[in-house]
Amino acid sequence: RLKLATRPSLGSNGARKMPFAFELEYAKSNRSACKQCKEKIDKDAVRIGLKSVTELDADADPEARKKAHTMEATKWHHDSCFQRIKGVAWFKKNLPEEGAKGASGFDALKEEDQAKVEAIFAACRGEAAAAAEPASEEASTPPPGGKKRKADPAKAEGASTQKKSKFFADKASAPAESALSKDQQAAIEAAKAELSKKNLAALGMMLAKNGLPKSGKKEDLLERAAEAKALGVPPVCPTCDKAKLRFSKVNGTFSCPGFFDDEAKFFKKCKGPAADAELVRTPWQELG
Repeated sequence: RLKLATRPSLGSNGARKMPFAFELEYAKSNRSACKQCKEKIDKDAVRIGLKSVTELDADADPEARKKAHTMEATKWHHDSCFQRIKGVAWFKKNLPEEGAKGASGFDALKEEDQAKVEAIFAACRGEAAAAAEPASEEASTPPPGGKKRKADPAKAEGASTQKKSKFFADKASAPAESALSKDQQAAIEAAKAELSKKNLAALGMMLAKNGLPKSGKKEDLLERAAEAKALGVPPVCPTCDKAKLRFSKVNGTFSCPGFFDDEAKFFKKCKGPAADAELVRTPWQELG
């Protein structure tokens, strides 16, 4: 009997679908944009590429060749955005078995950057999830006997454990839907009307100048910039001294978004700021 070898699936036009390929390199310029957050990737920053590899038969038609060329174009991402492009199941199926070492360009990276992308690839597979958050004071494992711990009464009642901003220390009686006064809300809306004339790139530059995140859709950047322009720029978390604090307009509290630890090579959550931390916003800085 004649035994036929299995082949990748063929399209009607002669295109043969093949696996994904991954690339690692330092950005050659600041012109490429991350396919996840749409923001520019800084020159010399580590970027992670993904492309679909398609093999063509010799008799493939021109349309198939054109489509294959488009599919093989590398889609670049910030190293910090790469984990969000797909789910764990997809990464387990398609990432190289040897992890980041199986990606093209790995050997050309500096040792510390190799360690960083290895940690990212491991997190993509769900292998580093436990290391992403430091152990809390309340152990996540159940005590002897297997009984669950009772919930903290304060948390059960919805009480916030976040630090109240000094800017809103006198707003304890504010409505539940907002901790802002009418004047503060009006100031934000005025700033938003002024900044809405700016494009995405300009808003990103303004946020970057003030040390604030510049990723997201235009409406996200506009909201972020308007608040900081009207109320002042949020301070850096005094607990980790790494990230700018996030502010909740609903309850008037600050919280830390966490940060990527370059030494440990994984994202760390921060419980800051402390209850007795002195938090003061700084004036908004204009460009130029």
